Amino acid sequence: MAIRCGNCGRDYDVTLFEFDRSITCVCGRTVTFKHEKMTDETLYARSSEDRKVREIRAMADRIASLIVGSDYPMIDVEIEKQKLRERILELFPDKIDLFDLIYEPRFRRLKEQFRG
Repeated sequence: MAIRCGNCGRDYDVTLFEFDRSITCVCGRTVTFKHEKMTDETLYARSSEDRKVREIRAMADRIASLIVGSDYPMIDVEIEKQKLRERILELFPDKIDLFDLIYEPRFRRLKEQFRG
């Protein structure tokens, strides 16, 4: 298992940490690993969040594959993109701006590269 620095993303082996101890990353930030007791409620919340993220990722990957590897009409791809946007709005209403930041440029780039 790896512990990732929140600043630079460098991974550290969990065995470097003793519970409730910290190390200083090469970027200078303090990295900590704390043992948390997980309740059924927090486990359910995390698994629910994970399911939502996987659903969004699967929808986005499907759209990317439609653009890259099929002759699916672009108007239908646009409909699929709108469905993804609506689903993100439904599952993560406070993060809809990430659609415009992450997925829209990705789909545009794929369209330019593979559909001309």
